[in-house]
Amino acid sequence: MTGASAATGLSIRLIRTLIEITVLGVGRLLGGSVGVGTVLYALAVGPTTQFFMPWFAYRSAAERAATETRSERATRTAPLKA
Repeated sequence: MTGASAATGLSIRLIRTLIEITVLGVGRLLGGSVGVGTVLYALAVGPTTQFFMPWFAYRSAAERAATETRSERATRTAPLKA
């Protein structure tokens, strides 16, 4: 999922939803049953994954420091001119 997203430039949400719909279709073709819950899961897991992914993403100390430095620069205000 993350590899496909990085390679194509598409969002995690879209890639994950496409994977789930593909699996749903293959399961149906193999004789499985498809209910409302299965379809809802297939459509909801992509957006849910994208929403929670930043909470669990690993970032090295250097990446965290760079992010903090950028946010400090963005929040700094210029001195007032008299």
